[in-house]
Amino acid sequence: MRMGGMVSTHPLPTVESCDYVLPSKLLLNVTIENSLGAIQVLMSPQDTVADLVKATLLIYDKDKRRPLLNNTDPMCYHLHYSPYTLQSLKPNEKLKNLGSRNFFLCSKPLPSFF
Repeated sequence: MRMGGMVSTHPLPTVESCDYVLPSKLLLNVTIENSLGAIQVLMSPQDTVADLVKATLLIYDKDKRRPLLNNTDPMCYHLHYSPYTLQSLKPNEKLKNLGSRNFFLCSKPLPSFF
């Protein structure tokens, strides 16, 4: 038995031939060390990692999440792809270039004086 159907003679569009539009906002999930659940943050793709850290800390503090943070200064934190990655993301990196929407925020280690 033969099934019929229309066959298109037009080639499929390619990425180069389509006008790709970046989303106007990105929904990002940031988990802060020792806290339960991720913080959802709506950011522009043009914003930076530093902007995301600042926004996450503001939301966490405003929502009075537990445990309370000892410090809410964004300069005291590193953003990572996960708790298992050692390398932190660069603060000036644009969010649109990261390739992920899930992140882990941890405090920077205290400097040792010994």
